[in-house]
Amino acid sequence: MTTAIVRHSIRLADGDAAYRVAAWQEAMGTSGEIQMTAEEAERFTSESTWRRLGPAMVGRITASDFRLVRTKAAAERIGLDHVFVNVVEDGRGHGTCGKRRMDFGIGSLMITKLSSPAHYQMEGMTFTVIVLPRNLLEAAMGPVDPFDGRVFKAESPEALILGAHIRALLDLPDPLAPAKAALAGRSCLSLLASCLDRASPRPSIGTDEDRETANAIRRYIDEHLADPDLGPAMIGRAFALSRSRLYRLMSASGDVAATIRRLRLARAHREIASRRMVDVPVAQIAAGFGFRQERSFRRAFQDAFGYSPAALRDKARAGVRVVLPASGAVIEDWFKEL
Repeated sequence: MTTAIVRHSIRLADGDAAYRVAAWQEAMGTSGEIQMTAEEAERFTSESTWRRLGPAMVGRITASDFRLVRTKAAAERIGLDHVFVNVVEDGRGHGTCGKRRMDFGIGSLMITKLSSPAHYQMEGMTFTVIVLPRNLLEAAMGPVDPFDGRVFKAESPEALILGAHIRALLDLPDPLAPAKAALAGRSCLSLLASCLDRASPRPSIGTDEDRETANAIRRYIDEHLADPDLGPAMIGRAFALSRSRLYRLMSASGDVAATIRRLRLARAHREIASRRMVDVPVAQIAAGFGFRQERSFRRAFQDAFGYSPAALRDKARAGVRVVLPASGAVIEDWFKEL
């Protein structure tokens, strides 16, 4: 597991309004649907910084005006049950999460569940956020539901103490040893429990052996992406696991076959977008990531990114830097592994 910081940006020079909106949707796909007016899209830019700290992800996001909409159906489709603790650094916003109305400005701290329907209007906001798996957070502080959509005012002890701590996590030295990164991530669990005056910690869900096996499977997948036969059956044989047991261990990452396909496409995208690879045939790159047929690869690529491998190759030849899906793939992997 890497604890390195990942950064990406969407700048006016990166492409037209439609491209930048699509890029932001790609980055925010695990949170909901992005909506903008034509005027907002024309001037949209963003800067993001993320790092993985053991059981947590910490990030800082600056973005122009946009709306984020997550319906009940979308929340079910996303299938992740994480909790966001956000500190507003600049700008303002309003909306709803679950059944709660929310208004937030500089210094506010808000707690939201990814599994809840939501509608937010963000107006030139910068916010620092920690993302935690709901089961781990509830093991430390009891039920999260009473806090879903809760906004603490800037002058409240909760916002002041937790805000300072979350900022400090993002500003820790990089690189950071994995053991220290995990300790830093876990520190927020006990601090949240103390600040919100909840019950004492209870045992977390899942055994150390299960987590070690799941991590070993992820490494195995990463090392065998070039093998066309890589799939649930091959992984099951390698680890002596039944299909149902494999899917239970990897439930946080979603469908195993879909995860493999997503990783293959992300790695292929990175190579096609690289200027040093512009003379390598797309078919050769596709084969290097386990795609037997170039036609099926092109179709899957178009479906995943909204543009063809040829269009991306043209951008690479023209010197246009396309970094979002590559770094975004790393962030999405972390997000789903929490």
